[in-house]
Amino acid sequence: MGKQQEYALEIMDVKKSFYENLVLDGVSFELKPGEILGFLGANGAGKSTLMKIITGVYKMDSGMIKINGNQVSGEQISKIRENSVAMVYQEFSLIPSMTVTENLFLGSELKKHGLIDEKRQELEAKNMFKEFGIDINPSVAVEELSIGNQQLVEIVKALMKKPLVLIMDEPTASLANNEINLLFKFMRKLKQNGISIILITHHMQEVLEVCDRVIVLREGKVVMNRITDELCIDTMVEAMVGKAILSKDVLQKKGINNTQRVLLEINNLYWQSKLNNINFKVHYGEVVGIVGLLGSGRTELLKCLYGLLTPTKGTIIFDNKQIEHKLTPEKAIKIGMCYVPENRRKNGIVAIHSVENNMLMSIWNRILNYGIINKKISMQKVYDMVKNIKIKCVNKDQEIRNLSGGNQQKVVFAKGLLINPKLMILDDPTVGVDVEAKESIVKIIREFTNRGSAVLLVSSEFDQLEKICDRILILKEGSVKKELQYGRDCINEITISEAVQLN
Repeated sequence: MGKQQEYALEIMDVKKSFYENLVLDGVSFELKPGEILGFLGANGAGKSTLMKIITGVYKMDSGMIKINGNQVSGEQISKIRENSVAMVYQEFSLIPSMTVTENLFLGSELKKHGLIDEKRQELEAKNMFKEFGIDINPSVAVEELSIGNQQLVEIVKALMKKPLVLIMDEPTASLANNEINLLFKFMRKLKQNGISIILITHHMQEVLEVCDRVIVLREGKVVMNRITDELCIDTMVEAMVGKAILSKDVLQKKGINNTQRVLLEINNLYWQSKLNNINFKVHYGEVVGIVGLLGSGRTELLKCLYGLLTPTKGTIIFDNKQIEHKLTPEKAIKIGMCYVPENRRKNGIVAIHSVENNMLMSIWNRILNYGIINKKISMQKVYDMVKNIKIKCVNKDQEIRNLSGGNQQKVVFAKGLLINPKLMILDDPTVGVDVEAKESIVKIIREFTNRGSAVLLVSSEFDQLEKICDRILILKEGSVKKELQYGRDCINEITISEAVQLN
């Protein structure tokens, strides 16, 4: 890699447009060896495009990139990327059924006499883990590891070629608190070894905890480049969105009273060994939060209520009617439920389809006229949704994969809202979206319940639960262990966290 220079990475006046849309407008910054750089920006600010230019996926229109003092031209980019820059994406690339060692060397196996040298590979894997202080058995299958340890394996795989710069995209999105602490410890170890890290995240508290410096990108330009010691969360938020966000504007928590009608009632619900004797009610006009550690049964509960899983035992009463037969998603939609899944890319959208097709797929049968889609009605519905929940897109025909994460999530919400549901079932809807998109989603939820409908909300972001929930159910080992109620109990991030951690 040669002699280490003053900067591991230099980005100088980089510009990039897609058709008429200017995505990067003269971006410049430097990254020092052994520096951890927090990289922030609202969805659509240009973060992903810039990282794809640095890693060689896209070509810049103009500007200059230097890695360890060497200017990178178009012809060299793939070679430079292989040897000097590595990126760990939010979605894991590991194959669960293969061992840790097999995953680490997949595509670059060590061979002896034309055959894979398994002993040497395992020895090298052990040495890599030892070098970075990681206690993982390289001979076990990846699927046997915790999510946190899978994340570490993903990072070690990226480090196999000794890069100067490691880019990490939302690495804490699927991690529990103890796993996040383990990851941060590992990042500090990499820093000590002189590896530079770019951390892309929407969690600003994490930035303050682990990063040396923060860059904020807004509308394709660097609007902040400061050391973290000078910053607080409010300052970073204002830089990201160009204004101060007053969260209290959307808060109108009501709590419950005895006169409110019950919309959903769950009695003695079981599912395999994951859910055990679940009992609760959701009233019209109410936001009920569900919180629990990974493996507590949160997602399984929502899937049972929407018909994606069939309960082993128990009853579901919806709008005063007991669901007698097997519940399916189709039936759930018909009776007035909609569902926003945990993984929007995998389960919430069809990436190669347009904004319009994704938004309308839940109501095709309602806008057919003699077997043909009524274009006037469909266009009006899409137009109204784009306007009302402020979806940023070029037009209704734009492929949804080209939208930012926050705007993709808004389309998923629009798809659900178009069926005019009585109950919205939401599984971590604000994960992986920027602060402004989070506020938009919170506003959508509260406006929905203000019209008399209800929301059942799973979230791993306690600040969001504090902000919007009328009640919070604490789920542990498949059972509801505690209930926090607005107006009766103190509900904040600390009390929620304490309730989750209680044995």
